Amino acid sequence: MGTTSHTEAAVRAAQRAFETTKKSPGYERKRILNAISEGIRARHEEFSQVMCLEAGKPIKTARVEVDRAIFTSAVAAEEATRIGGEWLPLDWPSSTAGRAGIVRRFPVGPILPITQFNFPLNLVAHEVAPAIAAGCTIILKPAPQTPLSSLLPAEVVASAGLTAGAFNVLPLANDVAEKLVSDDRLKMLTFTGSAKAGCALKQKAGKKKVTL
Repeated sequence: MGTTSHTEAAVRAAQRAFETTKKSPGYERKRILNAISEGIRARHEEFSQVMCLEAGKPIKTARVEVDRAIFTSAVAAEEATRIGGEWLPLDWPSSTAGRAGIVRRFPVGPILPITQFNFPLNLVAHEVAPAIAAGCTIILKPAPQTPLSSLLPAEVVASAGLTAGAFNVLPLANDVAEKLVSDDRLKMLTFTGSAKAGCALKQKAGKKKVTL
């Protein structure tokens, strides 16, 4: 289990890495995500067996979940090169004749996903892959029952060449995790779980973007 000192180190690492990932080109994010997809595929049975033993999933269901994680990473790879913007005409009144607006999208910053035990790999993939595609860095707090199902993908991500410090996995007690929830250096909180727990986290999240 991680401690407060681990969380501080992870936040600082995520901040440093974001200075690189926010500038990374789409083709590089795509390459990394395709490598992640293939890395999971290469260890398909290992991932399946770990989920089976750790989460108590039937092996057939675990294998389907690994397939979904492979697919999710591949889809995110494609989306990494499709993050566009908009051109908006502003010549509605005569005072703005000849003017236009340009909308650009930027990565929000380091994010904090909190995932649950019932889909310990799929939920991680759905949080991590889009964040990498967008250029964000991640501090993942996995379910306490299934930390290995998050640590295995971290090995794959590291071998895919993602910037050091961009993906951090921290199994944490709830009281330690709450300090991350309220940490303004993290710019977004995502949570999968009960409505009661989600609303409680939202109240502690401060100015973060929150998706429940």
